[in-house]
Amino acid sequence: MANTNNVFNTEEWCGEWESFEHYIESKDRLIDDAWGKAEQAVLSNPRMAPMAARGIRAFWAMACTTTSPENTARIGSMVIADSPHTGQADDDGTDDVRIRIVWKGEDGSTLAEHDYHCDHVMAKGLEGAPTFVFEAVDGLSHNDPFHWLLAIAPLPKRAEFSANGGLLSHFHFQYASDLATLIQRDEQGAERLLNQRWYATMCACEGTSADRAAIVLALHHAG
Repeated sequence: MANTNNVFNTEEWCGEWESFEHYIESKDRLIDDAWGKAEQAVLSNPRMAPMAARGIRAFWAMACTTTSPENTARIGSMVIADSPHTGQADDDGTDDVRIRIVWKGEDGSTLAEHDYHCDHVMAKGLEGAPTFVFEAVDGLSHNDPFHWLLAIAPLPKRAEFSANGGLLSHFHFQYASDLATLIQRDEQGAERLLNQRWYATMCACEGTSADRAAIVLALHHAG
């Protein structure tokens, strides 16, 4: 799904999100069946078949890992809320927009909790789409692995699922203590991702096993 949204809407982000790694490792019958159909769809497409060389789940487990060189604990979920200091977004989604993120481990423990402001919007980041560049602003150490966050706007909009059903909302992200380990700027100031294969992913923590299976099928254009 293409994501061209570069305007920040807090309502689309707020709530609990769970790692796509849970989908990858799920033993639920519906989700497991969806992965089987997805693998067959990939193998039948010569352009996509290399993804399944070691199994499609193995491919996504590598691409969607939530660990990093600075953080070896898997991120099981995120809880995102308005920061008490939230302002209003300007045309490029920056200004004084702030959100609070609680990063949770697989055991439910809190890995970190910070307020973030949107520093700027990267024109072409994750999926080649506009990507929000968030910086923690609550006085944490610059060595904290969650100091910087790159993320594309959730897609589809989270409210659409509650109102009309369809696919669960999800977003891709990367994070680090130093923005220079995530983004490189050329002499003209244009930015590019340094790691274009890292797609840590969070999905809206709602719905049923069938809704989660639908995400797996849609990702691979399988039915």
